[in-house]
Amino acid sequence: MKNTKTEFRFFSIPEWKKEEAYLRERHKDGWAFVKVDGLGLYHFQKCEPRDIVYQLDYNTDSTNQKDGYVQLFEDCGWEYLQNYMGYSYFRKAASEMDGTEEIFCDDASRLDMMKRVFNES
Repeated sequence: MKNTKTEFRFFSIPEWKKEEAYLRERHKDGWAFVKVDGLGLYHFQKCEPRDIVYQLDYNTDSTNQKDGYVQLFEDCGWEYLQNYMGYSYFRKAASEMDGTEEIFCDDASRLDMMKRVFNES
């Protein structure tokens, strides 16, 4: 059996929620997200099926302050995966969530992210 696979998918900038759901379902099916590259080539590695929450944060400035930006999320238990097309990819086990499945801790930060997405699209 193959331990890796690649799938082609296209998500527009405002479809980040669909992309998060897609990555979560793949993980539940036993395929952990490794990276996305090219124009929608998603790379996965075989794993134990688990409920893992994937979150994307659209912030084109994150690469300018990458260390502090990534550390902020890691301090809250999120694993940083990569930056791609303005999005930063994070994941965390659903069992470690504290009643919410959002990377944003408040409505103001969620609104800021949505503004960044829609100003770019």
